[in-house]
Amino acid sequence: MEQKRKLQHFLNDLALLGSLQGFKYFQPWLRGKEELLLTVLSSARGASRPARPSPSEGEIAVPVSASSRSTSPSSHLSYALNTFRSSCSFPQQEVNCTLFLLAGYVKYGRPYAWIRSNHERLVNIGGMDSMVRDTPMKLKSITDWQTRGIRVWDVVSELVCLCTVPSPSNPFALDMRYIQSLPLQDRFLVTGALLSFLEMYLVYGNRDELHYDKVVEEVKPLRRLHFQSLLELQRLKSASVQHSSR
Repeated sequence: MEQKRKLQHFLNDLALLGSLQGFKYFQPWLRGKEELLLTVLSSARGASRPARPSPSEGEIAVPVSASSRSTSPSSHLSYALNTFRSSCSFPQQEVNCTLFLLAGYVKYGRPYAWIRSNHERLVNIGGMDSMVRDTPMKLKSITDWQTRGIRVWDVVSELVCLCTVPSPSNPFALDMRYIQSLPLQDRFLVTGALLSFLEMYLVYGNRDELHYDKVVEEVKPLRRLHFQSLLELQRLKSASVQHSSR
């Protein structure tokens, strides 16, 4: 029961993270209830924010059928990965990015992570000990998931610090220039969603992490921008009401 509760927390985090945009070093994209694609910058030097991977047009993933597939985790995960590959097109133009797949399959009661591009690069820098593409990554955060209160931000921060060179002091740094460039209504929604996620991290995250205080500082200008956007929306609405009443 406890493991099921922990996995549900992870899946809830996954759903929230998958709805966000505006991070500097990574871009998430939710794919169903149990899977998330994560594009992570390989080099932070002079790089632009990673773009979202997108599903191939007209292709829909076929759900795993317990009656038609083996019940072993390895066969299920292999089938899931084949389905994933057939239903997604990777952003080939993003040569400075590495694509990961994060998943929390209820059937097996735990999260997994795979690398889906630039596999050889991570092997070379010590992030992988296998050249088998379909082998789940041996991340410390996922290994500790059984015994500690690991959340999705622990997995993401480990992947960013592993993948991005030089390793950023704050894996959850925001691309404020991009966020400020959004249309007003989008900016209000995006900043609100980011605030919800980062404030949840500040409450439940590990305060001993080196980047925890960096996230605290990151939230301050984000909160100001969110409420500034709210005030602008309210002024526009008020002006519109006054104009229509004339």
